[in-house]
Amino acid sequence: MSAPAPTTVAVVVSHPIQHFAPLYRAVTDRNIDLRVLFLSRAGLDRYYDRGFGAQVRWNSDITAGYRHEFIADLTLRPDWQQPDASRRAAGRVWAALDRLRPECVLIYGYRHAFSLAALAWCRRRHVSALMTSDSELLGGRSAGARIVKRLALPPLLRSVDAFLTIGDNNEAYLAHYGVPRSRMFRVPLTTDEAPLRAALAQRATHRAAIRTELGIDSEALVALFSGKLISRKRPLDIADALRALAREPHGPQDREVVAIMAGDGVLRPALEAAAIELDGALRLVGFADQQRLPRLYAASDLYLHPAQRDPHPLAVKEAVLSGLPVVVSDRVGSVGPTDDVRPGRNGRVYPAGDVTALAGILGELRGSPDLLAEMAQESEKATGDIELAASVDGFLRALAFVRGR
Repeated sequence: MSAPAPTTVAVVVSHPIQHFAPLYRAVTDRNIDLRVLFLSRAGLDRYYDRGFGAQVRWNSDITAGYRHEFIADLTLRPDWQQPDASRRAAGRVWAALDRLRPECVLIYGYRHAFSLAALAWCRRRHVSALMTSDSELLGGRSAGARIVKRLALPPLLRSVDAFLTIGDNNEAYLAHYGVPRSRMFRVPLTTDEAPLRAALAQRATHRAAIRTELGIDSEALVALFSGKLISRKRPLDIADALRALAREPHGPQDREVVAIMAGDGVLRPALEAAAIELDGALRLVGFADQQRLPRLYAASDLYLHPAQRDPHPLAVKEAVLSGLPVVVSDRVGSVGPTDDVRPGRNGRVYPAGDVTALAGILGELRGSPDLLAEMAQESEKATGDIELAASVDGFLRALAFVRGR
């Protein structure tokens, strides 16, 4: 008996994005004819990232291993928000989908005209629509915005056949706007796991090498932060917490705490000044690419993410996949009983901006090696729920669901 014909799935997405590519590659091997339609070439070559405040280029070939095409070459935001650019993008999407005639279309959110055009095409052609986003309810919204969403979102979301959710807070958002749980399928955001595994296999080597390179004592408690050095990420809270920690009395069992910051951005000068004042307790290493960053995870004991708002930061997931305990603010969206950060297990959560609370957690963990080890074990246990295999499984279940409707 011949094998069933592959299911044609089109993906409509803004531009090549590093952490989407592993899923595209993985499902291509599962009797799925995946066709990724990009609206822009942004991200393929070295480009200026405003958040990092620097030229950035990712090492991996993020368009390799799956079928794709560029149906337009639009510039990135804010041009997409201009009426003419939005109309051009919507027209290109409609024409490409008419040409491909997929059985299912994956759409990223509903913010852009090209996403809404893809959804409209699905409704007009009676084709199943999947949608994914990182939306959550943690961020503050004006009363007007809440009213508009309450009126506009439920009917729009009802036109989507199934949702690929990324975590507990994301599912709570959808449920808030009337999406039944039966139409939600967990598909965690993916990342290139091979470099993380390779670094873990050489953890002792990387730990010694990084600490020697940065002049950090081998017994110190090293807390890593990776991301843009911008106000929304609140990296200065880490420096303030280190100052507060230095003022507290500590016993002979308390380890020295050193924070490593991997990233760049407008707050770097202020953090460099803080690093001088903190006399070795804060080390800035600049932007870390996909070769360097896994080694930094391997060399660390703990991951910190103090952001004012961050829907589902990939760095937190990578830290958990690297077996690290995690400390995050309560405005980080990847917190929940089945998500990356599981309070009371592999993670600690504190109120965003509460430097005293952050310092208190660091103070507790530097004197509690057994607790830190237990939290690391919990991160290792969480891996099965958030790794690529779980994402592929969720995608396939969503596809089976819409095909069976």
